[in-house]
Amino acid sequence: MWLLNSSIGKKLIMSISGLFLILFLVFHLCMNIAAVFSGEAYNVICGLLGYNWCALLGTLVLAAGVVVHFVYAIILTL
Repeated sequence: MWLLNSSIGKKLIMSISGLFLILFLVFHLCMNIAAVFSGEAYNVICGLLGYNWCALLGTLVLAAGVVVHFVYAIILTL
């Protein structure tokens, strides 16, 4: 498969997985902005994330994207 064998394909995978890092930062930025404006809103958001299976699944997907990004960074560097 050209996506896994070519240099451009590996860079494409790395760039797409880099979007997971950006999504992680934007999500946490929004949570911190909510904390600045309202402590109660921040507590509600934290409460929803602790018991929501979608949030837990999203966390696992983001973590997998970060691992893929790091692995491809090492592969491309070597």
